Amino acid sequence: MNLRTQHDISCAATYPSTLHTGIARNDAFSFWKLSENWREALEPIIDDSEKEAEHFLYERYLTDQNRRPPASLGTYYRLRGLIPDELRFRINAIAIRARKRRQFPNWPCEPALIEQRLRWLHQSLGRVGATDGWHIGFWPRHHRCCIVLTHDVESAAGLRLMKAVADLEEKHGFRSAWNLPLMQYPIDWNEIEELRHRGFEFGAHGLRHDGRLFRSLKDFAGLAPQIESLAQEHQLAGFRAPSTLRRAEWIAAMSFAFDSSFADTDPWEPQPGGTCSPFPFYLGSMVELPYTMPQDHTLLHLLHSDPLNVWMLKARWISSFGGMILTLTHPDYIGSYPYLSRYDELLGQLATFRATWRALPSQVAAWWRLRSALTLRTDGDDVVIEGRDADQASALRLSEAPLFQ
Repeated sequence: MNLRTQHDISCAATYPSTLHTGIARNDAFSFWKLSENWREALEPIIDDSEKEAEHFLYERYLTDQNRRPPASLGTYYRLRGLIPDELRFRINAIAIRARKRRQFPNWPCEPALIEQRLRWLHQSLGRVGATDGWHIGFWPRHHRCCIVLTHDVESAAGLRLMKAVADLEEKHGFRSAWNLPLMQYPIDWNEIEELRHRGFEFGAHGLRHDGRLFRSLKDFAGLAPQIESLAQEHQLAGFRAPSTLRRAEWIAAMSFAFDSSFADTDPWEPQPGGTCSPFPFYLGSMVELPYTMPQDHTLLHLLHSDPLNVWMLKARWISSFGGMILTLTHPDYIGSYPYLSRYDELLGQLATFRATWRALPSQVAAWWRLRSALTLRTDGDDVVIEGRDADQASALRLSEAPLFQ
């Protein structure tokens, strides 16, 4: 951990601030990556845009109590292993449907943060007296949106089904990332290496699905170093918390390159909420990659709906403004027929999306850091991107950006 002691963690800010921490910022100027020629004129409204964005990104619209896992989960996890899966799914479905549904964020699509970013941009254009301008494209090499496939492998049965899912993804020209709970079941790391050699990626999914990681500061201080040590041993750069339970300030203290424990919007999880962001952002100095597609478990076992219809509605919405389509599925649920055929159809349809960057989470996190460090300057008709590996980036007219239109 970056913050080793309980005292250090508890003394950290209630939520990690990115203000004045170099390149790791969530303000609108950094999001759009506008011309540095405009920075001085826009400086008075940059910091406020970060505070407004982090109201959503760090789920500050929720009460402090609702920004942490519910206390009642302790009883659930003590009994979870004693309940057959089908019965457990039925109980969860009844409980979730009985829970009072919040009006915000909307599901499956919540545009609040996108609209805030656009309002700020139009305000900025007015301040500099322009109707158009330049920015650094959100994705490398003229890609207009991004697709990232991720999985959480909850059981030994799911581990055995990985190869079938991986073969399917490879057939459609994709590679994916698999998050493993590191002490829940035996893992044959030779099999993991074989998939790595084929271009797949692996991340840490905590130690076990037992709800302990965020139960208390003492639990977190004891368990997080174990997770980090095992992740380092097995070269796992990314993290996703089991059951997407989360405490943002604690996750930000971990030593992973990126995290994916947050959704853009998900009212169906044990800890409902969402960042409202279909783009990466910074959680302290860590890159956060929110999952932006509804989970297979939610659609299949809680809502009993056809996943393909909802998946494609959300994917088309994200693609329309050039965001990040990041899936979260489980081989435990979609790794065998009939559900595997629906996942096959999803991949087939995603493969038709034009000018789309098919990336692994580590690649997206690395790109977001690289983009953050680049600068754009204009001199008359000359537009120059400066910084390391600047040739990977594209300078685009704002009027050409899907999000602007």
